[in-house]
Amino acid sequence: MIKALLFFIFLILLSCKEETIYDLTFFDLSGRAVKIGSQGNKLLLYVWSGTCIGHTEDLKVLNSNYEKLTKDYLVVSVAVFMTSEGIKEFLQKVKIEPRFPILADPKGNLTEIEKLIFLPATLVFTPEGKLLNNYPRFPLQRLMSGLHHHY
Repeated sequence: MIKALLFFIFLILLSCKEETIYDLTFFDLSGRAVKIGSQGNKLLLYVWSGTCIGHTEDLKVLNSNYEKLTKDYLVVSVAVFMTSEGIKEFLQKVKIEPRFPILADPKGNLTEIEKLIFLPATLVFTPEGKLLNNYPRFPLQRLMSGLHHHY
């Protein structure tokens, strides 16, 4: 009886695997459901919304430094509480043609697994999905000085 109970508790604990950024579903700009794939590098996630201040400048800086950043990071942007259509309209308005993937999180699912202290924010994750850093806005110099430091 006790062995059966312990086994049952063990199964419950196994099924309660904590969600990571890689478990969440987002939408690409064409509206298809996608997940961010862990590709062995740290994930640099720039998170913004249409109502936050500073994201236009940040997106432009990210766009012009994308290739440099991809040497050490998987670079993705997520717009929380925005639809794919809303993101496309915003990008047209500010004349940004992103070189990096921008994903929509219309229901703010990201906020359920990570506390967004800042918005816009830059989150850096390990390849396994553990949060390493949470910065306000897009701190290019800090991110560039952190290149080649593997955790």
